[in-house]
Amino acid sequence: MKFTTKEMYLLLLRLLSKVAKIESHSLQVAYIAKSIGNLMGLEPSKMNTLGFLHDIGLLNPTVVNRIQEAYGVEHATLDDWISLDTASDNHSVFGARIVSHIRDVADFSDVIEKHHYQRQLLDHSEEHDVMAGIIHLADFVSASLLTRSSSNETVKSISKEIQCSEEYLESAKQAFESLSGGLGFWYSCSDNDALFSEFSGDLEEKQIDNSDFQSFGNILMYIVDVKSRFTTNHTERIAYLSKLLAEKAHLGEERMMEVFFSAKIHDLGKMATPISILEKPGKLTNEEQYIMQRHVFDSYLIVGGREALERYRLLWWGVDHHERLDGSGYPWGKKAAELGIESRIIMLADVFVALTEDRPYRKGMSITEALNVIERQVTHGILDDYVFAMLKDLIDGGLDFSKVEKTEDPFLPAKDSY
Repeated sequence: MKFTTKEMYLLLLRLLSKVAKIESHSLQVAYIAKSIGNLMGLEPSKMNTLGFLHDIGLLNPTVVNRIQEAYGVEHATLDDWISLDTASDNHSVFGARIVSHIRDVADFSDVIEKHHYQRQLLDHSEEHDVMAGIIHLADFVSASLLTRSSSNETVKSISKEIQCSEEYLESAKQAFESLSGGLGFWYSCSDNDALFSEFSGDLEEKQIDNSDFQSFGNILMYIVDVKSRFTTNHTERIAYLSKLLAEKAHLGEERMMEVFFSAKIHDLGKMATPISILEKPGKLTNEEQYIMQRHVFDSYLIVGGREALERYRLLWWGVDHHERLDGSGYPWGKKAAELGIESRIIMLADVFVALTEDRPYRKGMSITEALNVIERQVTHGILDDYVFAMLKDLIDGGLDFSKVEKTEDPFLPAKDSY
């Protein structure tokens, strides 16, 4: 596995784009905070990362569902998300707790928690508090730019408001005044290509070890599973079973752990699926089914699309979980020759776990009933017979989901964190 911290943050950017519609805000705050921090002698790359992560707490499924219920996925605007950002500090706490589980920035989780603190609540002699104060100012500038018309008068108004305000650190205000005198700064803030280039160009290419890699997968897995009360522990069980099947197939330690991670993120696109569809008690209409099935394509986009999948083979395995060997699956209708053992493992694990879980429209099947359903699909060339045989061996050996190591809630403080 050669995942880097840069790839991790780019995946989070795509997740913010698909789910919360605040990617432009995150990129702006990253750029502004980095620019101010640089003038104040702070490490630009760190301010870049922390500025980007400042609103990561908006991925809290409770917040996402609230927006989806109020506006619908396709109708929620950037203004809706910005209003939610400025109306409540809860997302700062959630964001800090998520960041506390990312080793690269865990020691700076308090910066995220304090990013809405006014200067009176900050210790000007503490570097982390200064960082939080910078992000607070950058957050205001970005929200103002995104919710007002783009004009010279808007730029002047924002600058004047900051200079007249007692809310921001004086040192940050002075640095911002120096920056805001240049048109290039404002033009950069308003150009998405320039913002992305600034953000991605300052991300470090540090390789993530397996422990941190799996921890990142746990964060994503938990966020997806708690979105709906009917999917709690769903991905966790699939990942656990996929890992056991990969081990039984003698894929080797590295590939087994890659399967484990891929299974953890296989349903990432469901973060963009309306909660009304995920929890509908009856049969989905054709239109609702079309929206529901899109979660696989959304997962494909979030993990990076074809370019990322060609670079990291493990990403395909999770994205393939609704494909079928006879070509009857979706979204691409792949056939057996295009589906390796890793994809077949996650595919069958997903079917087994889904059949045995309660859903809003039915009770979960018994293990025997689920095996009978899968056996019929194996007989018809839909699912893999070798993987099915391994599943039956695991069940005969006492497969017990109560032994699944529960994922640590990323919305609780990590051990040994701040």
